[in-house]
Amino acid sequence: MFPKLKLTESRIREWYAAATAEQAAAVLRKPRCDYFDLLTLLSPAAVELLPEMRECAQRARRRYFGKTVTTYAPLYISNSCINGCKYCDFNTRHHFERKILTLEEISREADAVLALGLDSLLIVAGEDPKRAGLDYLCAVGELLRNRFSYLSLEVAPQEEAGYRRLFEAGYKGLTLFQETYNQELYKELHPSGPKRNYDFRVWSQLRAGRAGMRTLGMAFLLGLDEWRMEAASLGAHALYLQKECWQSKLQFAFPRITPVSDGFQPAHPVNDADLEQMMLAFRIVFPESGITISTREAPEFRDRMMICCADNMSAGSRVTPGGYAALADKDVGQFTLNDSRSVAEVEAAIRANGQEVVHKYWDSAL
Repeated sequence: MFPKLKLTESRIREWYAAATAEQAAAVLRKPRCDYFDLLTLLSPAAVELLPEMRECAQRARRRYFGKTVTTYAPLYISNSCINGCKYCDFNTRHHFERKILTLEEISREADAVLALGLDSLLIVAGEDPKRAGLDYLCAVGELLRNRFSYLSLEVAPQEEAGYRRLFEAGYKGLTLFQETYNQELYKELHPSGPKRNYDFRVWSQLRAGRAGMRTLGMAFLLGLDEWRMEAASLGAHALYLQKECWQSKLQFAFPRITPVSDGFQPAHPVNDADLEQMMLAFRIVFPESGITISTREAPEFRDRMMICCADNMSAGSRVTPGGYAALADKDVGQFTLNDSRSVAEVEAAIRANGQEVVHKYWDSAL
């Protein structure tokens, strides 16, 4: 847990067990919610209130985001990684030809993304500090900063000075999954590589916020541990960051683990109803924060969640280096896509739901 919210695991389990549907209904009537309200909305008792939670979440979404939906593209610039994460296809033990895009190749990828009409880019890379380290990431930022209205990154954790360099290179946002907040399980799932350092990873958003990053994206990987316990830690983490990095915006994601080549199976699969309850609870308790839903999810579920709680979604995603400009005949992606619709198809679905697509995150002139 995090400072000022020193709750034990047993205390959280007790809260979940004791919560009632009546208490959950009372939370939905409150103008502002606290941490314990989040636990109540995440509890098994709140399941019977999903219709009411949808209505409450949709009101919160419209209050702070209107009917707008921001779209973006993830751009994988490298699948080279020195970590041994058991659930990831980039795992260093998996034998395939690794690819690190050159700046020229990244420029061609950027052209392909811009041709799709997208103007927000998330740079993604495996952890390989010798071949694709901080200097490389900064060079990528310098290359792309004036071509996209918003540039963010999902890469290995950095020191505060490193995040400051990345911010100055043009990146304005950070996304980083803690994977699991269960420290013992974290060690088991990360047997080798620098990612094994739990503490360094969990404080990454704090360092990034202090370095000036405007958006701090956070998540755990659904399926590795009990989702209600993980969500309790995510909520505590978020409340701490809200106080310490008050100039930054928080952005949640709720990625479910997808199959990998060596057959890794999640011990705690999360179904659609569980995922929806969690997303609705976070929208209600954190109404001003962003919520992203990725192409890990099926089209129907993504479209439905965009109406009631999510405000940011990827479109036309490619999860292999060189995927947009067809720079490689075959490559290994980080996860399995469940929404393979084109950008035009995704945006048509958004408009069919009475929402407006926003391409430009903000103008650098402002």
